[in-house]
Amino acid sequence: MSTLEKATQLLQKLPENKLEAVYVYMCFVDAQIEPDKNISDNKNQTMSAFGIAHEYADPALIDQEEGAFERAMAEKHAAG
Repeated sequence: MSTLEKATQLLQKLPENKLEAVYVYMCFVDAQIEPDKNISDNKNQTMSAFGIAHEYADPALIDQEEGAFERAMAEKHAAG
């Protein structure tokens, strides 16, 4: 018996609420990157937020970033 046939038999026995959970998981698995695809082909699709913002980074401002959030919060709450 094939895996598909075994899975079909099991799915037919599941209650509707569990069947919905299985379906959602199957959609998730289907949407994942195929393991046989080259990762570099998908690099632009799966780039992190850091990778996206990195191209706009200004090295001259890196020193100013240290403590920038704290200073902004102090200014914001001092005005009130």
